[in-house]
Amino acid sequence: MSTTEMPVEATTTPSLGVHALRDLRARRKKNRLGELEWFEAAYQVYLVALFGGGGLLWLSSLVGDQKLSVVEAADVARNAPALLGLVAVLAVVLGLRSGSQGGPLALEAADVTHVMLSPVDRLQALLRPATQRIRSAVFVGVGLGGALGQLAGRRLPGTSFAWFGSGALFGFTVALLWVGAALVAHAIRLPLVIATVIAVVGFGWQGVALAKGIPGPANLYGSLALWGWRQHPVDVVALVVSLGLLVTGVALLARTSLDALARRSSLVTQLRFAVTMQDLRTVVLLRRQLTHDQTRARPWLRLPTRGRTNVIWRRGWHSLLRLPAGRLIRMVALAVGAGACQVAAYRGTTPAVLGTVVLTFVLGLEVLEPLSQEVDQPDRCDGLPIERGDLMVRHLLAPVVALIPFSAIAATTAALIESSKSNDASGAFAVAGLLAFPTLLAGAAGAAINIVRDAPDPFSGTNQQTFMPPEMAGFSTVLRTLVPLAVSAVGALSVVIVRQAVIHDGPNAAVPTAVRAMTAGLLVVAGVATWVRMRDRMRRSIRAFMSEGHAHTQQQRSSR
Repeated sequence: MSTTEMPVEATTTPSLGVHALRDLRARRKKNRLGELEWFEAAYQVYLVALFGGGGLLWLSSLVGDQKLSVVEAADVARNAPALLGLVAVLAVVLGLRSGSQGGPLALEAADVTHVMLSPVDRLQALLRPATQRIRSAVFVGVGLGGALGQLAGRRLPGTSFAWFGSGALFGFTVALLWVGAALVAHAIRLPLVIATVIAVVGFGWQGVALAKGIPGPANLYGSLALWGWRQHPVDVVALVVSLGLLVTGVALLARTSLDALARRSSLVTQLRFAVTMQDLRTVVLLRRQLTHDQTRARPWLRLPTRGRTNVIWRRGWHSLLRLPAGRLIRMVALAVGAGACQVAAYRGTTPAVLGTVVLTFVLGLEVLEPLSQEVDQPDRCDGLPIERGDLMVRHLLAPVVALIPFSAIAATTAALIESSKSNDASGAFAVAGLLAFPTLLAGAAGAAINIVRDAPDPFSGTNQQTFMPPEMAGFSTVLRTLVPLAVSAVGALSVVIVRQAVIHDGPNAAVPTAVRAMTAGLLVVAGVATWVRMRDRMRRSIRAFMSEGHAHTQQQRSSR
């Protein structure tokens, strides 16, 4: 070998690993996709775009909200940048916490074991997973921001198309902000305590900016979301900051922790499988493991033992009293957000009801921890000398009482916001006080349906299988997803009923209508509690009826 060939070989050798890695990933992708034709994939994208976009336009046309008045539009222009800036602060906080806990990347176990330990440049090896993470975050941010912007354009000055673009731009910027903050926090090994301090300072500063009208750290991000109405060139700084933070995080990919990747690879694989199976309880547990959100070993307060009658009551409260401080703070934030969404719906923004549904449903999942833990241990439940339905109903008592302080928080939030906009403070507190508890209770009822539905069926055989056409299976899946949310929506829609009564009959109709809506919500919750108690009995009756019918049919066939 000549001396002139050695430097060429030395300079080309390091790139062989990168090329091999790219070829390996290309082959794995080809094998995973199989024989999928390009026109078939394009047709699927076409269907998603057609039905997704058409469905969004159709649902937004059903809202029918009116344009804001000049005074209300001026109020939005003054407060919206600081209010929407809270979303950007939340993205930074979530990104910092994700990065400090090992996120945001999640590789497959084979990549962690073989690729990360191979003599390949780690930056080159992680560039594609990071790009995929950025792409998925941008897709969610642009889609959600565009949808919300299109809905905002129906009430604010400007065209719906312009608002869709500004909402998509805002979602794009916030998504980059979240990924960039997570990558940087992971690379510099940011302690979780510092991330918490940054969260407190950021939310506090932005909250003061919203209340006092002073400049906030994320006002430019909120102002960027209003480009469908008016454009300020200085808002581009927010986009530049997000891009700069993202570029910095990508440049620091070589500092990614292998221990964090190994831990997250196993959990994320299980999480994806649980999402595919629609096992919401497993998804919640895996998410808590990813974020190191573990319950306390001992409750904050231990209740005394008073006989056998209050065993389930005591167990339920000890389960709730073991919730960590971070989860309790998150539950308070969910209650505050639900109250704010209800005020927005009462003031004319009907799509805010969807925010209430999601927030109350998640809050219900958190507060129903005693029931969830009972479902997680079916062997212990089946070994007790009590009907399983009766046991589950008793586990609902402690969460229902625990919802009372969160209802007070949501009612106070809604009343304070509404009283600041109107002169009838007593009426606002009365309506909020009447509707808060049934609204949160309906959200918990929807969560209870989801939890109890996933409980193992002790009456079905291990070899029993149910065969149904794909169309019926898809319809059943849709029902399993929508029914809990529909029950949660019963409480959230109560404020819309009150709003319509006030529009047609005047302010004096608010309290009587709230009482009727509260009664309807409580009746729905009572129906859910009855279903929880009688579910196993009804299933036994249905199964016995089907077995008798099958036996009768077999007898008729044998007699012919």
